[in-house]
Amino acid sequence: MSREVSYVRILQSVAQMQVSIASMLEAKAAEAEKSKAWICSHLTAQQFATHQDQVQQPLEVHDGLIELIEAITRMEQSLGKHLQIVIGEQENQGGGGMGEFSELLGGGNK
Repeated sequence: MSREVSYVRILQSVAQMQVSIASMLEAKAAEAEKSKAWICSHLTAQQFATHQDQVQQPLEVHDGLIELIEAITRMEQSLGKHLQIVIGEQENQGGGGMGEFSELLGGGNK
């Protein structure tokens, strides 16, 4: 298998991963919307013993969402770094072929 074919397969795999990530994010957004609707209609101040409890529960939900966003961000940064490596190797071999897209990934020499 040639390097070019390998690079195309890598890019196809990354594209498929992005589709999967988008599907997960859509599902998470739908879940968050349902949770929001339930929380807004069922959780009232009378449900909590103290104001501290009333503040603590939304903070726990918020912390979970922040962790999810940070994990997705780290994964996306890793994918971006690997793509830069692949594109950088291709450009060093004279392939270049990415044109203006290499500038978007930090490979431009302007």
